[in-house]
Amino acid sequence: MTEASDDFLAKAAGRWPPAPGGLALAATLAIVGGTGLAARVAMALLPAPVFAPEILPLVFLVAVLISAVVFGFWSGLLAAITGFGALNFLFTAPLYTFHVARVSDVVALVEFLLVAAFSGFLAGRLHDRAQAAQTRAEALQVLGDLSAALAEAGTADQALKAALPALARLCQGAAVVVTPHSTLPEGVTLDAATQAACDRALRSQQPLPAAAPGWEGSRLTFLPLAEAIALGHAPLSGREAPMREAAIAAMARQLRLALQRLDFAAHARAERLRAEAEATRSAVLASLGHDLRTPLATILGAASSLRELDLSAAARDDLLTAIEEEAARLNSHVSNLLQLSRLELAAAPRRAWVDLGDLATAAATRLHRAVKAADLRLSLGDLPMIQSEGGLIEQALFNLMHNALSHGRGPVTLTSLETPATLQLRIADQGPGLPAALQAWLDGPDLRPAPGQSGLGLAVAKGIARHLGGGLTWTEGALTLSLPK
Repeated sequence: MTEASDDFLAKAAGRWPPAPGGLALAATLAIVGGTGLAARVAMALLPAPVFAPEILPLVFLVAVLISAVVFGFWSGLLAAITGFGALNFLFTAPLYTFHVARVSDVVALVEFLLVAAFSGFLAGRLHDRAQAAQTRAEALQVLGDLSAALAEAGTADQALKAALPALARLCQGAAVVVTPHSTLPEGVTLDAATQAACDRALRSQQPLPAAAPGWEGSRLTFLPLAEAIALGHAPLSGREAPMREAAIAAMARQLRLALQRLDFAAHARAERLRAEAEATRSAVLASLGHDLRTPLATILGAASSLRELDLSAAARDDLLTAIEEEAARLNSHVSNLLQLSRLELAAAPRRAWVDLGDLATAAATRLHRAVKAADLRLSLGDLPMIQSEGGLIEQALFNLMHNALSHGRGPVTLTSLETPATLQLRIADQGPGLPAALQAWLDGPDLRPAPGQSGLGLAVAKGIARHLGGGLTWTEGALTLSLPK
């Protein structure tokens, strides 16, 4: 392993591993004692060629290695010392004493102690490093999963909810996320001491450890993320505590960056919506400036002529008719503007059962009043009733048929088509068709009038279709208004 890896492991697990628990020590003594008892019984029952005394150090060495591999460095060292004592007490003459009669036995026992201690040391260190590597791999997996979850999070609440299980896995205990409005997981209530510790951590913007066992104070360690958001987790313990603490700090950095990214994205989205609203307002004002100028000029001119000129009765009737027609056109433009404003506010549709045949007839009647010579032909089948907003559908049909009369050639036909999921109303005329730029605009999300488009009728019809859950498309030489059943 590299020097950097050794340094990392030394920091994570300590230069020397912590002492094992009482259960590990008891198990080590049981392994060595059981080995000694089994060896004593084997020597009594088996002949010397089968179980020779010379293999006894190897038997105890196996017990040392098992203890070190299973329980770590200190258990292996304890097994080496107790194995040395058992080998001397039970199998070295004189038996059942720690006195050694022969120099060769002393040398053999010392050699066993050195080999057993060194083997236990190596096996124990490998065990401890394997545990540290496993903990590091688990922490890296948790951080990797959290990174993927944070990348998919669209709001701060989603990011915090994704971080909660990751924090619980890293601390191997209870974990909470405290926000200005709630505490996650839902339903958890912090006691007064823990809540006070959280408040102190947020005020100081510094980590605040939990109280020591048996002392009064917070049961959780708190790590501030932002001015009003903090992470709380159970106190860390064990040889992997430094590594888990580093992983939690890395998780907190990831979460801070994710919250900053979401905050920047929210600001960027708000600025984009504001810019789009400004662009829409500019486009609407430009369109209105074009569309309102003609009727206003006509109304003003006719009114001025009526006031200043001595006209015949027929001329006066013509001017009054012109005023009436242009006022109706002006009213239509204002209605479209108000309708477009309502669609931009994204108010929920007021749904009720409506008959599309009745709505189409009402739109055609209204269009006949607005355009005296309108050549309209309705060919609607027996359509089922749907739940929608009738006023919006009538307005969309009126706009589409009026647009066909204004920019195409008659007759304008309105036909229907029923599919398993939608009802389609198709408006066609005998004109050259919709320009390619307008066809592309219909397929896009923008509700602003397309460049070069005069009037708001088509934009309002498109907005109504989207608002009601349908769409407006150009297919087979006709504008198709699709509505969900």
